[in-house]
Amino acid sequence: MFSFNDLMVIASKCELLHLSNVVIMNNDEIIPERDYFETAISLEALVKALPNVKSFRYNLPDISLNIITTKTVEELLKIPHFLSLDKFEIYEIPGIFDIKNFYGHIKENKNTKIDLHFSRQISDEYKTRLRTIIDEIHETENRDYKVPIIYFSGITNSSYDKMLTLYRQN
Repeated sequence: MFSFNDLMVIASKCELLHLSNVVIMNNDEIIPERDYFETAISLEALVKALPNVKSFRYNLPDISLNIITTKTVEELLKIPHFLSLDKFEIYEIPGIFDIKNFYGHIKENKNTKIDLHFSRQISDEYKTRLRTIIDEIHETENRDYKVPIIYFSGITNSSYDKMLTLYRQN
């Protein structure tokens, strides 16, 4: 747990931010452990508050309630400095993340190296959507965007290796 106010004191001017298994809380109150996630700052609020960050990495805690919501992608794409990040990495992404709209952003992205690692708990239906996106990326000959890394439990080694090769060529 870390309070939003404390994080802003430490990170407001940083260009590289790496958070791992931490919940940024919306206040400085002492919160019982079972209620941490109810007061969590959303990913988009965190990104919005840190305009100097150029490289953002967040290893989400096992429970990411309120950190990632159905509106996360929509709100992230409204943040001007999000669109100009050098690197954006998220780990343990839950199946509530709007991958369809984020893929639309990926196909227009010419600046940011994107690395997405999904939770083991995503549904088979969500995995199918991810496979479709990966296949489309692999089949596209003239890519006018930065190829992301997309990883999830169930991706084949050959598919991941091909994506990693394309990512490194960016």
